[in-house]
Amino acid sequence: MNLHDAGLAVVAGSAAYWLESGISAFFGYRRLPGLRSVDPLPSASLPTLAIVATAKDEAARVEGAARSLLAQDYPNFSIVIVDDRSVDGTGAILDRLALEDPRLRVVHIDSLPYGWVGKCHALARGAEATDTEWILFVDADVTLAPGAARRAISLACRHGWDHVAVGPDMRLESLGEEIFVAAFMVVFNTSQRPWRASNPRRKNAIGIGAFNLVRRELYRKAGGHEALRYELIDDMALGKILKRSGARQTFATHGGQVSVHWHPGIRGLIHGVEKNAFPGLHYNIPLGLIAPWLLLLVSWAPVFGFLLGSPAAWVLSLCAWCGVLLCYREVGRSVNIRAWHAVTMPVGVTLFLYAFVRSMVITLIRGGVVWRGTFYPLDELKRGRVW
Repeated sequence: MNLHDAGLAVVAGSAAYWLESGISAFFGYRRLPGLRSVDPLPSASLPTLAIVATAKDEAARVEGAARSLLAQDYPNFSIVIVDDRSVDGTGAILDRLALEDPRLRVVHIDSLPYGWVGKCHALARGAEATDTEWILFVDADVTLAPGAARRAISLACRHGWDHVAVGPDMRLESLGEEIFVAAFMVVFNTSQRPWRASNPRRKNAIGIGAFNLVRRELYRKAGGHEALRYELIDDMALGKILKRSGARQTFATHGGQVSVHWHPGIRGLIHGVEKNAFPGLHYNIPLGLIAPWLLLLVSWAPVFGFLLGSPAAWVLSLCAWCGVLLCYREVGRSVNIRAWHAVTMPVGVTLFLYAFVRSMVITLIRGGVVWRGTFYPLDELKRGRVW
């Protein structure tokens, strides 16, 4: 096989990858429910609900997020926010808000017990402080529209779901954030296929840290966060153990009800995925050495296909770009990205793959992961892995 034929084969593989991913997303997203489209239940029909969030050094954002939780249009609900060993003003801000509104309870954690990841421990403590029929786990930097909780509960009750995970809208404040987040979300969707989580015959499961609504009975049956004591990807792992325990789950689009500003700037995003990227491949070094290069190849092939100088290569490149455009268009239904971001795909994927390789190298050099000031040894993370 000469160089041209080899290049043509790579472009053909890229076209197949992107077209299959785009078509799968096209049909998958049309099966997903959305919070905006659900008919909210009347107050008398709503089950009891507690919202649980954890915060560590979130002084800059925690008050706005907490007030959005308190503004929920939901009768007789409660909120538990766990201040997980914060060293800034997070605890004081939450205590002040709790004095203003008795629906908010603040749990302060001063130390982390051995054998726990900080966030899982905090979520477990928060869940223990509730006794409602449903628990909504959210991150402390997430903003909810007033009707978010009612709509999500209504969706679950009307359709018999035990777990509703909602993908948040990403508030993007720079072109760099748009390029990185768009590529990250496309890679996430093409690899995880979240629309398959509702199919009991599929192994795909879903969990979103920004918004995980869970029926308490099924949460307990799955083992709760006690079963995730040493798991860094706690949200997806929660979805996995829930589905494994028989919970009916679905991924839902936010419909303007859930939003978050993930990490500021490209540098912040690269550092932000440091904790999750390598664990996302199960700490598998061979896979971590091969997968990024394959993804890089299929991402740049539609560009280099135009340089091969043959009609076949041009056609295959155009097919690949059609698949990319379809992926971006469909993911844009749940995340604040636009179809034109598709042209930045090779750059965005390259940035994400750099973040992944950086995550793997740093984890291996350190022999573990440093997350929010705590070191977690790699050997123990491997033993405690659920996701």
